[in-house]
Amino acid sequence: MDKKTKYKLNIGIGFVIALIYLLLPTDFVPDPVPVAGWIDDIIAILLAIANAVRMGAKLRNANNNGKELAQKPDQPKQ
Repeated sequence: MDKKTKYKLNIGIGFVIALIYLLLPTDFVPDPVPVAGWIDDIIAILLAIANAVRMGAKLRNANNNGKELAQKPDQPKQ
């Protein structure tokens, strides 16, 4: 499995885990507790987004490195 596939899989798994956590009735802090009950849900969403941004940057760098390596040495970079 190449790096690009691993990064895409990591993004997908992160969102699936966050979605499952949000849909399960058990939380670290129960939802009926005012405000505090939603904080753990918000943290799960933010962690999934942060993971997607981090993996997206790695994926973009992997794509750019592959394009640069594919260019001939006498061609200028675009």
